[in-house]
Amino acid sequence: MQFGQIMGRESTLMLHHKAMIVSVCAMAYVGAFQLNQILFSDLLFTHRVHWIYLPSGLRLLLVLLFFELGALGIFSASCFISYYYFSQNDPLFVGVLSLISAGVPLVVRAIAVRWFGLNVNLKGLTTQIILKMSIALSVLSAGGIQLWFFVNGKTTDVVSAFAVMAVGKFLGTVLVLWVFSFLVSGWRIRLINKG
Repeated sequence: MQFGQIMGRESTLMLHHKAMIVSVCAMAYVGAFQLNQILFSDLLFTHRVHWIYLPSGLRLLLVLLFFELGALGIFSASCFISYYYFSQNDPLFVGVLSLISAGVPLVVRAIAVRWFGLNVNLKGLTTQIILKMSIALSVLSAGGIQLWFFVNGKTTDVVSAFAVMAVGKFLGTVLVLWVFSFLVSGWRIRLINKG
């Protein structure tokens, strides 16, 4: 049985298992944010706009693997990051920003299944599908976030910020998915060699 098939039956998981998945996803997302701050803090364009943004790739990966539970972990972590790292005390601003962060990967996953030929259990995931999902995620996410920033007076140059954010999200997504596929391929090779 494949991992995607196991996670596809998340309705049969016990509540504590679901809570554990959400918690692990949230911790992984906060960890990816901190790693991005360490590795790429010099590549910051403007407030919260990075030339490379690893958490974007993790968003998509967590939703591909854990569906709504991954999105819930992303939402929780995004709220935490906004409050803790950026001192955002406006619950509406933080809530909508976190919904965009968590919701866009769900939309991209649905688009990939419906129009890109992605199998629900990720069987047949190709480089071409990864690139299409990365482009869709970067455009939708950067567009939604920059629109929300503009409405709330957090940015004045929407076009430049959107372009840089889209590039950063694309690069981060491709990098994370490439590393993940490399690790999975190495793991499969080791299993085959042991068998």
